[in-house]
Amino acid sequence: MSLVDKQEITEVLYRYARAVDRKDFDRVADCYFPDAIDNHGGYVGTVDGLIEDMRLRHATIDSSLHYVTNVLIDLDGDTANVESYCLCHLRQMPQVPGGPQSRATIKCRYVDRFERRDGQWRIADRIVVFDESVTEEVVDGLDPSWVRSSRSPEDPVFTGKP
Repeated sequence: MSLVDKQEITEVLYRYARAVDRKDFDRVADCYFPDAIDNHGGYVGTVDGLIEDMRLRHATIDSSLHYVTNVLIDLDGDTANVESYCLCHLRQMPQVPGGPQSRATIKCRYVDRFERRDGQWRIADRIVVFDESVTEEVVDGLDPSWVRSSRSPEDPVFTGKP
């Protein structure tokens, strides 16, 4: 059991969350092996299909935050069984500028089988286990002078500037 392996797996989980939140779907795909299967609630299938499903589902989401925690990793050579908790906040675009928005808060867990192939850990199989989804109406009160996140390459994490 290697702490380095566990850290590499955890980093994949974190990269996945950032990639989804920034709509960087190429980086989402990089977290999986090409032959991986994902059971993601309404979608079950290959990574290519998952990416297309995400593109459609996230087209109207203007804010997405995935928090990945409680990562437990059982290593067995080049395979790892991984359970991690995820809390998601997904906010839909407003119908009218400045108007109310629908925000879903989803509690779930990722039950993953990771594999190490050619020295790289990636997801080989994922089941998303859902606990709860609550939707509420919200009004964004963020001060317009503050630096806003962007679900694109224009986000400060990529540009280094607001």
